Amino acid sequence: MQGKLVRKKIGESAFMNSVTEPKFKSDRISLCLVTPIEKETATVNALVPFVLRKGCKSCPDFTKLNQKLAEMYGAILDADVAKHGDKQIIEVSIQFTDDRYAIGGENMTETAAKLLSDLVFEPNFDENGHFPEIDLELEREFLIDTIESDLNDKRVYAIGKALGLVFENEPFGVKRYGYVEDAKAITADSLSETWKNLVETSRIEIFFAGPGDSGIAEKVFEKRISALERKPVSSEPFEIVDYSPFKEAEETMNIVQGKLVMVFRMGAPKTEKEKNAARVLSALYGGTAFSKLFMNVREKMSLCYYADSHFERGSGIMIVDCGIEFENREKAQKEIINQLELVAKGEFTDEEFADTKGAILNSLGSVGDTLYSVEGWYMSGIVEENIITPEEDKKAIEAVTKEEVMKAAEKAKLAAVFFLKGGEN
Repeated sequence: MQGKLVRKKIGESAFMNSVTEPKFKSDRISLCLVTPIEKETATVNALVPFVLRKGCKSCPDFTKLNQKLAEMYGAILDADVAKHGDKQIIEVSIQFTDDRYAIGGENMTETAAKLLSDLVFEPNFDENGHFPEIDLELEREFLIDTIESDLNDKRVYAIGKALGLVFENEPFGVKRYGYVEDAKAITADSLSETWKNLVETSRIEIFFAGPGDSGIAEKVFEKRISALERKPVSSEPFEIVDYSPFKEAEETMNIVQGKLVMVFRMGAPKTEKEKNAARVLSALYGGTAFSKLFMNVREKMSLCYYADSHFERGSGIMIVDCGIEFENREKAQKEIINQLELVAKGEFTDEEFADTKGAILNSLGSVGDTLYSVEGWYMSGIVEENIITPEEDKKAIEAVTKEEVMKAAEKAKLAAVFFLKGGEN
């Protein structure tokens, strides 16, 4: 059905997911290995997809792989790591011209599915059964650069430090790309063993989006997966904590603008109604250009350069972050809390409430703009075990009441504050 997910089991803990989107001229297939995120394995797991994209048995080096992609009318190969709640998602994907536009009548879908399957399940190992050393070294440096890039973006860095305070002993606090020290310790042997473990134990989620026939790709993956020796490990969803002891920290760095991050526990929202109320609350509070934080803390009181809030469904928290003058820290923090208390008392107009919902609905309308965003939308639903269409989500947002938003604000409790200030390191 157009625009709606079709999900089918094609092996033990392996699933084929497809969404038909006729308006596109290309298709996208992603092969995802979903595994619990743990500090000890997060970094080496994160390196796996980047090494996999370097080649496979059928294309044993990067030159031949690029030649193959060029023959597929310039197909695009990509790899990345995502984190959703307590899960780490190892992904390799390919976007290619749909069969209808293949000049020579080639079966592009089958070709792409076979190549993706080869890359993930038949890597280009050397005679020792390891990934080539040169690929390991190059991609390890890339991973380290990616991890260290957080330090260059002070806003991202401050948010990460705040989350570390809240989730010190929880998987939600583990970084999706891992840690520099762990990356430096990765060896050819540990990386190869990690790949074998991921293929053997992870849940496999294959996602097909576009106008093409997903059944062609399904046959390719079903045949390949049936030949694998797998012992999938099931894991229970991590229980979201209601509240935790308040923690506070600050660091000094050579910067000209302070970064204040405040993390709120939202009372462990479990039902979809509670999560939707928290989403509307976050948008009303600080998620739009007419939100409470923007209009009051920034515009009226001039206490910050920017102020934003967003709710994370997977971990059940709301993050508020802002850029401020160093001397405004106490005033800004006090007013941020005050604005949340005002929302809890219902001090927002019907017009503000309607405009906030409208902003969320507009953002949902852009989900279908790219194959990547379509995949991202449904993969989030798959991991959360709440698969709905954007249209169904719109109806759920429209149904949120003012009283539900007030209740969500009442449940919000400050769990951590992190402040990055200027000065000598």
